[in-house]
Amino acid sequence: MAACVVGTVALFLLAWANATFPGDEWALLRFQSLRADWLDSAALAFAKMGLIWVFLPFFAFLIGFLLLVRRYADAAMVVGGMAMIGIGYALKPLVDRPRPDHQLFDAVQSSFSFPSGHSLLAVMMLGILVYLVEQLVKPLAVRRAIQIGLVLTVLAMGASRVYLGVHWPSDVIGSYVFGLLALVALIGLRNAAASAR
Repeated sequence: MAACVVGTVALFLLAWANATFPGDEWALLRFQSLRADWLDSAALAFAKMGLIWVFLPFFAFLIGFLLLVRRYADAAMVVGGMAMIGIGYALKPLVDRPRPDHQLFDAVQSSFSFPSGHSLLAVMMLGILVYLVEQLVKPLAVRRAIQIGLVLTVLAMGASRVYLGVHWPSDVIGSYVFGLLALVALIGLRNAAASAR
């Protein structure tokens, strides 16, 4: 775990020191070379999923449901996931990395590039759902199908951010690394809290 933390800090420091990583522009342009109307529509739909008025009501409902069924440690884990997303957004101005100049739509973005907030949101919240599905859904085939769908959605969110040209691939990778590390820590804390009861 310590090595993962050190690696994540190193990744953030490298992003702070470098406007791009080797291969970032090449990969972004390869993604955009796949341009198609249906990909434009899908990427814009994923962009809307990351808007605050879309995801906050969903998480408020999820927390309310978990409290209703007395899964307090799970509800706390969701709140912790939201806090980690907030920390990710707070780190953006510290890293101070500009966005790419390859945006397909709306050329003005109001925030910095690293880490990708949409990708971090997807990793944290859909990762928590993967964990909750493992606990709550009994039929194995249904459980695995939902979990695979959630993981594919996380990957699609990151790909859509690169495709739209609003993030470098390394922004998305940074979000995945930070998000997975935070997710492992939250699940560990959740399990410790549940076993202490």
